[in-house]
Amino acid sequence: MKDTDMLIRIVITNFRSYRQETEFNMLPSSNVRRKDWHVHSRDRGANVLRTAVVYGANGAGKSCLIKALGRLQAMVAAGCLPPTAFRDANKYNDSDMPVTIEGEFGTESYQYSYGVSYCGSLCVEEWLYSTLRKPIYVFERKHDVQTGKTNIKLASNKKDEAKNKLLISLLEDNLLKGNELMLSKHDMVKNSQITDAFQWLTAKLHVIFPETRSTSIFDNRYSDETFKSQSEALISALDIGINELTLKDEDIESFKQNISEWPKLVQGVDGIVKRLSRSPEGTEEVMIDTGAFTVSMRREGNKYFVRRVKALHKVNDNLYDFELKEESDGTQRIFDFVPMVQNVKSEACTYVIDELDRSLHPTLVRALVSRIVTDKHMKGQLIFTTHDAGLLDGKVFRNDEIWFAEKDRDTQSTHLYTLDEFKPRADLDLEKGYLNGRFGAIPFLARFNELNWERYGIQG
Repeated sequence: MKDTDMLIRIVITNFRSYRQETEFNMLPSSNVRRKDWHVHSRDRGANVLRTAVVYGANGAGKSCLIKALGRLQAMVAAGCLPPTAFRDANKYNDSDMPVTIEGEFGTESYQYSYGVSYCGSLCVEEWLYSTLRKPIYVFERKHDVQTGKTNIKLASNKKDEAKNKLLISLLEDNLLKGNELMLSKHDMVKNSQITDAFQWLTAKLHVIFPETRSTSIFDNRYSDETFKSQSEALISALDIGINELTLKDEDIESFKQNISEWPKLVQGVDGIVKRLSRSPEGTEEVMIDTGAFTVSMRREGNKYFVRRVKALHKVNDNLYDFELKEESDGTQRIFDFVPMVQNVKSEACTYVIDELDRSLHPTLVRALVSRIVTDKHMKGQLIFTTHDAGLLDGKVFRNDEIWFAEKDRDTQSTHLYTLDEFKPRADLDLEKGYLNGRFGAIPFLARFNELNWERYGIQG
């Protein structure tokens, strides 16, 4: 089997609720022998699981796990630490302790471990290792506290040694600022492994939060008839009352005329046009949310277009079109997931979703998850958090695909563990066991039950 682009593990230290070094991984357990087709067997490097689900009480740290991966991706894409990075550190740890986020992942060619340690807006360490056999550094970067300078090591052969020495000197002296990431300088360094790792983190990894609104339903893939028909078939199967999605392009001047009553929005559109003008053709698409409708903008040559997708509802043989913004929160959430369902089936990519069940009926959630998990030809990877205990089913997931996040009440630190650690019987009702507290990671309600309702005028 061809090697695929997959997340292998993420290791977090001092990030939000993760005080101590904590690992989440997609490695199959040797104890689990069922559903071997849930494992992506790679030609080189580690075999990885296709899916994982994370459970836990509110505030236990499920979302922080996803935020850590999202932070790593956002920093690499932006090329620098955000101004809000100082908020990432765990408030109970020493203020000088750095935040560390490290991700290990496989591509078609290599297997990497990439990590960043930072204090506030200063990157104190950054590294990229090739981990196919034993860890071999591609580059290492460390901040010297005493001198205030950055020290860089860059792997090279004898042919490139002189060139790399000059490049390292330039990066250390001028070109790499304290808040910038070396991985994002891949176009300057021109190292195939650095470029490969950068592309996985920015293009193959998709992190979706509850507030994320994806452009995928707008982009050129929806012009593709195969994608369009598959998407509409899925939407129809979910029975949300939509018969068809239509796609309409409008030139930028016409659109600006239609929104002339919102001067700030017009100014925003002009700003996006300037930004798109500096981008290579077809490389960027931007969503605009007016509060009343949602559109996307793109550039083709010297022309700029606004794309609007509308949902068609059929009533008494008549079709009525609705802006996507007019649909329910749950329906809009489904629109974000439709491309994901198609992509994980056909592409080697990793989707990480926080609160997959948010605004969705449990029946729809199970339909979406089953659509993915039961597909034996699935090429991608899906990781998500949820509160829907109905998905805790040994017929759907392997024991090593089910994770729990629990916060220690004394230390307020999150730790992670899998269902496999409990070695449950094959016939055990996992949903019932979880809700009864057998696996932990549920709300602690003792104090809630002791509330004196009558004191507050609440009758029991």
